[in-house]
Amino acid sequence: MKNKWFKKLKPLLITAVVLIGLYFAGNYVLNTLFGDMCGNKIVQKLPSPNGDKVAYIFQRDCGATTGTSYQLSILNSDEELPNKSGNAFVSDNQFQIKWITNDKLRVNYNKSSETYEMDKSVGWTKIEYIGN
Repeated sequence: MKNKWFKKLKPLLITAVVLIGLYFAGNYVLNTLFGDMCGNKIVQKLPSPNGDKVAYIFQRDCGATTGTSYQLSILNSDEELPNKSGNAFVSDNQFQIKWITNDKLRVNYNKSSETYEMDKSVGWTKIEYIGN
């Protein structure tokens, strides 16, 4: 009985494994070929008061089919801004930032903006948002 079920399921299992493998291989190839189509242009680099962290506002552009966005990343001071999306805030309009303390950053943004990401913290750094 057990062998009968296995014979019926074996083609399905093989197909599933092949499809999953093709999915991951396809993602790898697409990321390798087209992963660098996006670019970041730094708008502002603002170190924290003690210099341990750096807040970057940058403009991210991924080509003609997508709009430009303004993004925020908070990194350790020894890190460079990677060619990736922001790790804290993403908006379709510009915004302002100000360090309140060594571990608290204030973001002033336009309430009518489209916001795609609005994290309340990055690591130990808290983020306060004020919509105008």
